[in-house]
Amino acid sequence: RPPWPGRGGAMKLVIQRVAHASVEADGVLSGRIGRGLALLLGVEQGDALEQAHWLANKVIKLRLWPDLKDPGKQWAASVADAGYELLVVSQFTLFASFKKPKPDFHQAMGGDEAKALYEAFVEQCRKGLGDPRRVATGVFGAMMQVDLRNDGPVTVELVAPPSGGSSVVSGESPSGASKKAAGTPKAGGKPPGSSPSGAGAAAVGASDAAFGAEEEALLQPQPYFGGFAPQRIDAE
Repeated sequence: RPPWPGRGGAMKLVIQRVAHASVEADGVLSGRIGRGLALLLGVEQGDALEQAHWLANKVIKLRLWPDLKDPGKQWAASVADAGYELLVVSQFTLFASFKKPKPDFHQAMGGDEAKALYEAFVEQCRKGLGDPRRVATGVFGAMMQVDLRNDGPVTVELVAPPSGGSSVVSGESPSGASKKAAGTPKAGGKPPGSSPSGAGAAAVGASDAAFGAEEEALLQPQPYFGGFAPQRIDAE
């Protein structure tokens, strides 16, 4: 998880594209969907209502399917576009830490506060899809068993920005840590204050020149990654 010291929580989703999914709580079926997304929602200490709404509004727009009319066009349709469904399951273990072999869950928000944000997320998803029946859920705080068929497989992570921050999808860096930051070396480059010389400088220059349109084209299969900026090391 990207570090944002002193900036509040970073609510997150682990998102799986599924052919079907279901969840049971205490042996009783709680929710079931057909084609759509299975969402594991983690709520962290310091999270707020705005982050729950941001994640809900974002996830229903993620283009994780081919175009319905042109299957050759990948990453072109969202849950909202395709009329698919969501299964939402609360997952406090997403914020486990392991200073010792036993997991520590203190970073996860607990109790009624976390439940209120979970319910706000679910309600915002239902509003966004325009049909409450398209959003199924587990039971907050219960011991649950989740069954699903991952379609692809496709699994991504979406992290809500802290107040005033920017989102992170999978390996994307927050704007505050972008490669534009002063003193940050380019991928494959040298630390600030040093400069390549001799054969090393020639090698770096040749590598930069060789990275062009062909390599960029290879890095375009995931246009739903907002702000994705390919670097030379990605092609390598």
